[in-house]
Amino acid sequence: MTYIGLAHLNLTLTEVELMRFGALLDLVDCWRIDTGRAAPARTWFIDDIIPAGI
Repeated sequence: MTYIGLAHLNLTLTEVELMRFGALLDLVDCWRIDTGRAAPARTWFIDDIIPAGI
């Protein structure tokens, strides 16, 4: 297992080893989007979530 990027995610080695793999991948995706290395799959607006007229 590589430990590159632990400092970027603010995680300790123990936290990474105990974390579910899918949760770790979600954190890495969020970090990539926040740093501009990737684009979000979809941009949400409040109008998409709450329909008009409520």
